[in-house]
Amino acid sequence: MSRFFGLSKTLPFLLCLLAAATIFALEQIAPSAWKTVKAYLLSDPFFYHSLAIYLIALVLALFTYRSLYNFKILLAGVFFLMAGVVSLLYFLRMPVHLGGRSLLPSGDENLRLLLYVAYSLDLLLIALVPSYLPQRATRFLLLILLFAEAALLAAFVRFQEPIMSFLAGLAGAAWDRPFALLAGMNGLIAVLALAVSARRRDPYGWPVVGFLLVFCVAFSRRGTDAEKLLFLSLPFLLSLLVLVNLLASLSHRANYDPLMNIYSRGYCNLLLEGRGRPLGSRFALALFDLDHFKKINDRYGHAVGDQVLHAVAQKIREMSLPRGIACRYGGEEILVIFPDTSLSYAERVAREIVSSVAGFDIPISRNKGRTRLRVTVSAGVAAAEAATSSTADVLEEADRALYRSKRLGRNRVTAVQRAARRAEA
Repeated sequence: MSRFFGLSKTLPFLLCLLAAATIFALEQIAPSAWKTVKAYLLSDPFFYHSLAIYLIALVLALFTYRSLYNFKILLAGVFFLMAGVVSLLYFLRMPVHLGGRSLLPSGDENLRLLLYVAYSLDLLLIALVPSYLPQRATRFLLLILLFAEAALLAAFVRFQEPIMSFLAGLAGAAWDRPFALLAGMNGLIAVLALAVSARRRDPYGWPVVGFLLVFCVAFSRRGTDAEKLLFLSLPFLLSLLVLVNLLASLSHRANYDPLMNIYSRGYCNLLLEGRGRPLGSRFALALFDLDHFKKINDRYGHAVGDQVLHAVAQKIREMSLPRGIACRYGGEEILVIFPDTSLSYAERVAREIVSSVAGFDIPISRNKGRTRLRVTVSAGVAAAEAATSSTADVLEEADRALYRSKRLGRNRVTAVQRAARRAEA
C-alpha cells in the first residue's frame, strides 16, 4: 500500500490540490491579493518561466529515461510540454510574443474545450501504457505518439468547428453539457487508471487519477479565472512527476554498480533486509552465474570480460522487468529479487532469461575490430510464501539450486519447489 500511495508519487497531485485551494481561497477571501497574483500569472515573465519549465521537464524526462527506463514519465514529459505550450498561447493570449501576431485565435470557447479533451486523452494514454518497454519499442512508439500528439493539437487549433460538430454528433444529446460529459469521461478514465495500475503494481496510477479528479473540480468552476489558471498549472505540476523521477534517478545512480549498470551489492543487501522497499509476505529470488567466465577472461582478456558482464547484466535486467530487481551479487553473479511474486512466475522469467542469453550474440571490441561472442548462464530459483520467511534461508536455497544447475551441465534453471522455514521465536 505504501508503494502504491507513496508520497513521492502523490506529491504532484497534492500540490495541484493546494494550488486549486489557494486560487479559490484568494478569489473569495482576498480579492485584492488575487488581482496581484492574477496580474503576474498573465504577465510576460510567467509565460517565459512556464515555457522554460516545460522544456526542462522534457529534457529531464529524456535524461532520466536512460537511468530508470520509465515510459510513462517519458510520455508525461513529451505530451505536457506540447499541450502546455499550446495552453499557454491560448489562455494567456500572448500576441506580442511573436512579431505582434497571435498564433491562436482569442475568445474561442471551442479551443478551450478541445484542449481539455487533449489533456484527458493524454492522461488516458499515460495510464494505459506499461512503464517498461524494450528500448527499440520505446523509440518506435515515442516517435509515433509524438507525431500523433502534434497532429491532434494542430487539428484542434486549425479545424475547431468540424471537430466540434463531429463530437456533438458522436455524443448526441449529452453534448448539450460538454463539461459534464468531460467530467464523466474523466471519472471513467480514473477508474480505468486505478484498475490498470493496481494490476501492474504501477505507482503512477494514483497521481493520474488525482489530476483527473482535479479536472472535474475545474469543470465545476467553468468560466472563472480559477478554472483557467488551474489548467495552466496542470502541465507544470505534472512535470513534477518528471522531477521526482530525476531525484529517484540520482539516488539510484548512487546505488548502481558502475560496470554492470544494475544495482550494487550494497543496495541488494538493503533490499534483502527490507529497508530499500518491502518484499511482501511472499517473494522469490533468482541467482544467475555466467558459465565458464574465467575461460573468457583468460582467452579474450579482462576488457572483453567486462563487456560480456555488462551485456549479460543488461539482458537480465531488461527481461526481469517490471517485477524483478536485478543486482550484482558477486563477481559474475547477478541476483534478481521478485517482491510479492510466486515461485512459478520467477521460474518462468528465469527460464526465459537463460534461453535468451544463450541465443544472444554479444558484440565485443577486440584487436581494433569487432566480433560477436555467445555465452550461457545458469540459474537457481527459490521462493518464500509465508510471512515468517527469512531472506537468508531463501538466498541459501537459491545458491544451492544454482550449483545444482552447474553440476547438471550448466545453461539451465533449477527451482526449489518451496522454501519452507521455521518461524522465528
